[in-house]
Amino acid sequence: MSGKFLLAQISDTHVRVDDDGASVRQLQKAFAQARDYKADLVLLTGDLVNDERDEEYAALAEAIADSPAPLFLMPGNHDDRARIRARFPGHGYLPSGRFLSYAIEQFPIRVVVVDQIVPGETFGVLTEGQADWLDRTLAADRAKLTIVALHHPPFPTHDLLFDQIGLHDSDLFQFVISKHPQVARVICGHHHRVAFGQVAHAPAIVAPSTSWAYGLAVHPGQPIAPRTGEQPGWMLHIWTPQGGFASHFMGL
Repeated sequence: MSGKFLLAQISDTHVRVDDDGASVRQLQKAFAQARDYKADLVLLTGDLVNDERDEEYAALAEAIADSPAPLFLMPGNHDDRARIRARFPGHGYLPSGRFLSYAIEQFPIRVVVVDQIVPGETFGVLTEGQADWLDRTLAADRAKLTIVALHHPPFPTHDLLFDQIGLHDSDLFQFVISKHPQVARVICGHHHRVAFGQVAHAPAIVAPSTSWAYGLAVHPGQPIAPRTGEQPGWMLHIWTPQGGFASHFMGL
């Protein structure tokens, strides 16, 4: 691998078994594009399946068997940690403890994945314990540029629904990030649309869903989370030592 690093962030795949294979086909389209762009790493940032069902995880396992690059999983609010562990035993990076948080160390850019889902809830929470884990994990390598990935947006999107079901008490997350200037990007999903924000010094990027897009409600009376005709897609994050980061929406 040259100095260039390409991360394919694929989010909110919502794999189902009752949609005539549509969600799997969308994921496979994203994989094909990531392969064309020679992605170095594929990260699925949560809501891997739609209803936490084992047969959905089985369909997901089959769909990702031909990943275009080393592939890493993380949970979203539609996921079940125990079923992820059971269905993907070959993913040895997944820890055995309560949370599926880990660091990816083998690339020019370090990627730290934070599990902040709350079983049975749509919103996310960064617990004090997970905040401490994140702080210690980031402190372990202050010299290497780092991406921090989570499922829920850790900044206000100004959407009337998604700010209610985003990362609650995100001030704690922002405080931890503020202590680590090597964090160059924060990436997440959940909102099913592209959005950009700021977490302390770090630009933050919400990836779209591969399955469908949600509209935006910023004023009372506007439809809440309507499905729209906007193009589903994924994000390609590119870094070079000379040019730094650029992030691209890749439509499906």
